[in-house]
Amino acid sequence: MPKPSRKGISARKRLRQSVAARERNRSVKSRTRTVITKALVAVGNDANSAEDAVREALSALDKAAHKGVIHPNGAARSKSRILKRYNLAVATSVAAAAGTPAPSAPVEEEKPKPARRRNPLARKPAEEPAAKPPTRRSATPKAGEGGTPRGRGRSST
Repeated sequence: MPKPSRKGISARKRLRQSVAARERNRSVKSRTRTVITKALVAVGNDANSAEDAVREALSALDKAAHKGVIHPNGAARSKSRILKRYNLAVATSVAAAAGTPAPSAPVEEEKPKPARRRNPLARKPAEEPAAKPPTRRSATPKAGEGGTPRGRGRSST
């Protein structure tokens, strides 16, 4: 009986490894999502007491990125978004306690819209179109006027 090929053994081992890694990655990713959700809920409810939840979420994101479960840029983006919400909520609660108007989310300044360009090909309704200047005739003869017909070989005459 022939021995199993090395290629088949490698493929089976790689399959076992990928299944094990997938289970590890799923648990890390699931825990990270749960912690992020808890932090966002805590920020929404009470910003002052949400600091621990936000810290735990940032730590979970860093760990997931370090383990290679999520991309480091994705972790940084998520951390930035969580901190932006947290800082806005803290600033709002501080402003409410001080009695001043709360800061709103950063708003893009509206730029004045550029004037719409008129379509140069559109006709003006009040004016009549100007007479076109005469066009130059091309040097090549048209089909049937003698010479070589366009796109064909020599003329048959």
